[in-house]
Amino acid sequence: MKRPILTSALVAICALFTYLYFPMPAPDVAPARVGDCVELHLYSNGFHSDIGAPASIFPDDHALRRLYPEARSFLIGWGEEHFYQSPGTDLMLGLDAIIPPSPTVFHIAYNAAPSSVYLGPTDDTAVAVSAEGAAAFVALVDKYLALDPAGDAIPVAQGKVVGRSMFLRSRGSFHLFNVCNHWMAKALRAAGVNVNTRAAWMAGPMVEQVRRQGLDRCPT
Repeated sequence: MKRPILTSALVAICALFTYLYFPMPAPDVAPARVGDCVELHLYSNGFHSDIGAPASIFPDDHALRRLYPEARSFLIGWGEEHFYQSPGTDLMLGLDAIIPPSPTVFHIAYNAAPSSVYLGPTDDTAVAVSAEGAAAFVALVDKYLALDPAGDAIPVAQGKVVGRSMFLRSRGSFHLFNVCNHWMAKALRAAGVNVNTRAAWMAGPMVEQVRRQGLDRCPT
């Protein structure tokens, strides 16, 4: 009886690894071209990642632009509500976060580059995408951003960048297979960047996937 059980376990493990790591098809999004390029920035401390995006890719009346009307860019992160607001050192809080249902929030800061210092020693990777990719990225943010009846973002708490950031209510549940970097990988794929959304637990390997694609500058 033990051999069939062992065989079934091995098959299940192989199937799981195939699902997680088998190459995904490239996104069906136009790449950046000369005259059609938007530069995003992926910030990382090796564990967590945020994305910087020009405010101009969001509609003039977008909830984020109403929240920070003077912003030239936004630093956008996503995660579990309670763990994200914590220093990130409470193991039990982290374990609780990956057990659904776990409510989620965006962390939004204005002017991405200076605000990214909250991550600690950061990696700043430029990511060139097309206008189509930028619009699809905005659409993904809109899919997750919860709004009140007036169409405004819903503040949850002050953010980690004092005086220039806010935690906002988000849709979606945080769990082991949908952590902050999974969301970021989805955002990058929406923009046309070919990264693996299934195994994106850590920011470092995801950043390496982005770098290998040579998207660090707009075509000239």
